[in-house]
Amino acid sequence: MSKRSKQFILACLVPIGILLGMTITPIYTLITGDEIILRTIPVDPTDLFRGDYVVLRYEAEEVPSSLLEKEVRTELDIGRYDLEVYVSLDYKNGTHAPSSVSLNRPDSGLYLKGELSYIGPSWNGGVEGAEVAYISYSLDKYFVEDNTGLDLEEASRHGNILAKVKVKNGYAFLTDVSIVR
Repeated sequence: MSKRSKQFILACLVPIGILLGMTITPIYTLITGDEIILRTIPVDPTDLFRGDYVVLRYEAEEVPSSLLEKEVRTELDIGRYDLEVYVSLDYKNGTHAPSSVSLNRPDSGLYLKGELSYIGPSWNGGVEGAEVAYISYSLDKYFVEDNTGLDLEEASRHGNILAKVKVKNGYAFLTDVSIVR
């Protein structure tokens, strides 16, 4: 085989290798991850559908500021935002909910890796004036089959959707949504 042929084969294999490498973490999480259940919160129905997917928001995205560890609060006080944080989870009343927010990966237990954007008043109609940390886990879209989203849309308006998520080492993969009756 000539040198030119080897270079061509290598040039073809590199992009394939990169694409395959990008699938390792999601597939590993899907196969070996722990399943958690997250409660969603109502979303304005005018923004719910964009094509064939549902936009989701979670109670776990609005974490009471009292759950922030001191180190997180210090970073925010000096003006650092978009912090990579680790949100430890506890199982309560059939769903998982945040128990603490840290800059350091927990040694044990279930946790989500997220990005803390800012602290502000709750949008979820919680305690008036309550301060919450807004954390994104990149779980905001769920693709559905064509013409099957109307029930999800109605349930979402009332916050009656539960999301099944696989979690491994903080990486989360949304696997299913179900309507709470």
